[in-house]
Amino acid sequence: MSISEIRHFIDLCMAGDVTLDARYDLLAKEESAVKKQIAELQEQLDFLHYKMWYFKTALVAGTEEIHMVDTDEGERVAPDIQKQYQEALAKCHDIKELIDYQKKA
Repeated sequence: MSISEIRHFIDLCMAGDVTLDARYDLLAKEESAVKKQIAELQEQLDFLHYKMWYFKTALVAGTEEIHMVDTDEGERVAPDIQKQYQEALAKCHDIKELIDYQKKA
C-alpha cells in the first residue's frame, strides 16, 4: 500500500463501523495486488532457477557445449533445453539440489 492508501485506511478506521465495507474492499484490492506481485516474482524466480540449472550443468561438465546442437545457422542452444530442465526438475526432491553448485576448493 502507498502512504496515501494507508492514510485513507486509517481515516476509514477512525470513521467507525460505517466504513467496514470500504475497509474490507480496500484490503481485498490490496490482496489482489500482492497476489499479482507474487506471481510476477515467482515467474522471475522460476527463470532464474532454469538459468542456474543451465550454468550448473555446464560447470559440472566443464563446458557449455553440452547444451549446444549444430544447425544450419551454426551452433545453437538445443531446442529441447527447456524440456530437459523440466524433466530434471520433475525428478528432483529439492530445487537446491538441482541448482546449487559447489565450487571445488
